[in-house]
Amino acid sequence: MITRKRKIIFIQFVIFFVATSLLYHTYRDKNEVSEEILKVEVETDSDTNYFSDIEYSGFDLNGNRYTLNASEADFKTEKPEAINMIDVVANFYLKNGNILKVVSNEGLYNNITLDMEFREDVKSNYLTNVLFSDKLNYSNSSGKLLASGNVRGESVEKGEFSSDKAEYNLTNNNLDFSMLGNKQVNVKLKN
Repeated sequence: MITRKRKIIFIQFVIFFVATSLLYHTYRDKNEVSEEILKVEVETDSDTNYFSDIEYSGFDLNGNRYTLNASEADFKTEKPEAINMIDVVANFYLKNGNILKVVSNEGLYNNITLDMEFREDVKSNYLTNVLFSDKLNYSNSSGKLLASGNVRGESVEKGEFSSDKAEYNLTNNNLDFSMLGNKQVNVKLKN
C-alpha cells in the first residue's frame, strides 16, 4: 500500500512539474511578443493632424444642402480651416430637387467659408450630363462652380463640348464655357 501511495505522489509531482513548466514557457513567450509590440515607433508630424473617413455636411449660402466625404484628410495646426482631402465625393442637393455629384482624387475644403476645391481627375454628374476637368472650384459666396484644365462635357440629349473653362451657376442652373486666347470652344450637337 505504501508503494502505491509513493507512485501516486510521484505521478502528481511529475504532473505538477510539467504543468508549471508549460505555464512558465507559455507566459515567457507572451512577454517577449509584447516587448516587440512596444518597440514599434510611430512617426507623427506635430504640425499636422490626420484623420480618415470624414464627412462634412451643411447648407451653402444659396440654401442648397451638401455632403462632402473623403477617405483621408489632414490639416495644419496653424491653419485648421483648410482641410486637405484624398478620394473626395461631394453631393449638392439643389433646391430644384436635383443632385450634383462631384468626384475627385484630391480636394481642399475651407470649413469657415465653405469653399471647395477638387483636383485631379474631377468628374461631375448632373442629371444626364457629365463634366470632366483637371480642377473644379466651388465658391460658396457666389454659388458657382468653375471647372478648368482639359474641360470636357457630355450630355445624353445635347451632345458634347470641350473648352478651357466652364462655369456652372447653381442659382440659375446655367453653364457657360470659354476658351483662353483666340481658340474656339468645340461643340458637337446631337440631332
